[in-house]
Amino acid sequence: MTRIPAVPRIPPRLARWLFYYPFTFAGTLLLGVCFALLGSGLAQRNPFALFLAFLGLSLLAVLAVSGRLQAARAARSPLHWDSSATLVARRPDAAQSLHGEPARLFPFFRHHFSLSGVLTVGREAALRVVREVAFGSRERRHSASGAQPVALYLPLCGLLSCKGRFAVRDLFGLTSSRYGLEAGGGSDTEAPAPGERRLVVQPASWPPKGIPPIDPSVGLEEKSRRRSSDEEKYYMREYAPGDRFRDINWKVSSRLDELITRISPLTQERTTVLEVAFRNFRDPVRETAESLAHLNVLKSWLVSFLRRMKADHPEVQFQVQTAAASRLLQAEEDIDRFAWELAGEFYAREATAASTAAADGQLFVFSTPFDRGLARFMAANMHSQVHLFRTAFARREAAGANGAEPLRLLGDPLQDLPGRWVLRREPKAAGVAASTPTPRRGSLTEEAFAVRVF
Repeated sequence: MTRIPAVPRIPPRLARWLFYYPFTFAGTLLLGVCFALLGSGLAQRNPFALFLAFLGLSLLAVLAVSGRLQAARAARSPLHWDSSATLVARRPDAAQSLHGEPARLFPFFRHHFSLSGVLTVGREAALRVVREVAFGSRERRHSASGAQPVALYLPLCGLLSCKGRFAVRDLFGLTSSRYGLEAGGGSDTEAPAPGERRLVVQPASWPPKGIPPIDPSVGLEEKSRRRSSDEEKYYMREYAPGDRFRDINWKVSSRLDELITRISPLTQERTTVLEVAFRNFRDPVRETAESLAHLNVLKSWLVSFLRRMKADHPEVQFQVQTAAASRLLQAEEDIDRFAWELAGEFYAREATAASTAAADGQLFVFSTPFDRGLARFMAANMHSQVHLFRTAFARREAAGANGAEPLRLLGDPLQDLPGRWVLRREPKAAGVAASTPTPRRGSLTEEAFAVRVF
């Protein structure tokens, strides 16, 4: 899994100075205007300019001192930022929450919480995420849920590294007195700084589409093997109701005066293991708006497919092969853990040869138009029953005619600030497969959609 990047650190001295700096951007501009008026009034002996300068400086001083005193009192009973909620992309109700009893504030002051960080959505692509919420002590106390929500709608899945800051601000937006959580610089290590959280945004849910029936004659039958006596004792335990009568080790049970069950490390029952290939391959590895959209849809499609298939067939297990590793998913908890890990899977080059599935077996392949090695992979598995799930390009006009809206890559451009990758355009020939190979045995399901950045 890709390592979650840290939020860009600020040098410790500069971070401490910024922490106690009392003015916002608007307050800093007003402070500069006041000093300019003060200099102009002294130079020209203009009493009106001096009056405005002293009035503005007095207002800023009163707001800054009042805010710092209230922030010092609020720090003794700080609010708690709860980030335990599961984050899923494109979920409208996704939110973090603030718990605790906020300190009482003077009139014209409010508590303010700002969340800022970097959402890594590709190896060369990231979003700058900024969320802010302001609230007073009275409305916080009378909230029905007992917590202050912080809306965190995220359009793409990925790895989020963010910081939270509490502050006391005036209603005019001139001063900001920070307290509580703060990432105050430090070394660029694996451990997050105080106030920094490293979260995973899981793929969004996707309507199950084109799920084929499972052939009951396929699967992997795992048989028990003869093991050494030391290793065999490790897999023995006391008899529990429901154990098979033939698994009781009578020799050991007679010595210990209690029933002992012999548990094999390998199941003796037939288990259907479906081979799933998630082909997140792209050459060259250079993200664009189109490629990121297709990869996000493919992740959502795969996770929804696994959950739907597991719900319909509880006995089925999945051997999922991605560009990074191969995983065996046996239970629903394994699928949930895989969805958490899949958020950090990005495009990679296909360096190894295509793997071959079991002969006469079922193979489920998930791919994008940027997978140029798909035809070679399909040819290597021509004897398998291949069910191919592939995203495809669609024009906006065609998507609108079919009643489907184009996929929006960014929710709010003022809150999710993309990098230079959003300006890249996908080349017409390089990096895109010319056509979709049709499986000789199996099925082909395509999901065509258009992409809109905003």
